[in-house]
Amino acid sequence: MDKITVGWMYPNLLNLHGERGSIQALVEVGKQLDVEVEIIRIEDFDDSIPFDQLDLLVFLPGEIATFYHIIPALQTITLRNYLEQGGYLLAIGTSGLMFGKSILREDGSKLAGLGYLDMTATERKYVWGDDLHCKINGTEMELIGSQIQMADVDVKDSLCTTLYGMGNNNSGTEGARWNNLIYTNCLGPLFVKNPWFAEVIMKGILEQKNITVSKSGDYPIAKDAFDSTLRFIKSKPSK
Repeated sequence: MDKITVGWMYPNLLNLHGERGSIQALVEVGKQLDVEVEIIRIEDFDDSIPFDQLDLLVFLPGEIATFYHIIPALQTITLRNYLEQGGYLLAIGTSGLMFGKSILREDGSKLAGLGYLDMTATERKYVWGDDLHCKINGTEMELIGSQIQMADVDVKDSLCTTLYGMGNNNSGTEGARWNNLIYTNCLGPLFVKNPWFAEVIMKGILEQKNITVSKSGDYPIAKDAFDSTLRFIKSKPSK
C-alpha cells in the first residue's frame, strides 16, 4: 500500500476551532484512496523533525500570542530547504500568519514572520466570524466552511477567490500559496467539509513520488453538507 507521512506540528499549542478533525479526515481520505496515512506528532520545540520522512506538515490554528515562541523555533530548523525541495505544508487559520512577512498587533507592536509568503497581517480589535465559500484559483474546485478572522491579511498570490465571506480582507481573495505551502482561512474542520481538497493534496504528494492514484473517494455526506450550507448562504439577506 502507498503511504503518506504527515507531521502534526505543535498540537498542544495549535488547537483552535476543532481543526483536529482535519488530521483524522486525512486518515479517512487515505482509506478511500487505499493510501496509508501515518501521523507523527511534533510536540515540543526541541523534538527532532524527520524532514526526510515527512510528506506534509500541518499547522492547525492557534493564538497569535503563541507565535512568539513558534516562529523562533521554526527559524532554527531547515524548513525552507524542505519547502524549496517540494515539501508540502498546510497552515490553517491564524497559523498561516506566521509564514508571511509581519503581523501588526492590535497594541501597535509588530511581530516578524518567516517571510515565505508575500503577505502582511493586521490583527483585528474584534474577532469576526461568518461562513466562507471560495474557489481555488486556476481550478473548478470550491471550498466551503466557516471563518474566525483574528487578523486581516494582504497577499500577493492568493489561493482562492471568495464567492461569499471575508476571505483575506474582504477584497475577494482568500488564503495564499507559495510552491507547496498552502494557507487558508477555511475552517469546518477544513478536510471534514472538503475531503476532495485533501485528496488533491495527497495525490500531489504521491505524484512527486512518481505514484499515480487513479481512484477517487466517494464523499456523500460531505457533498450533502456542502449543498446544504450553500443553500443557507444563498438564503442570507444581502449585506
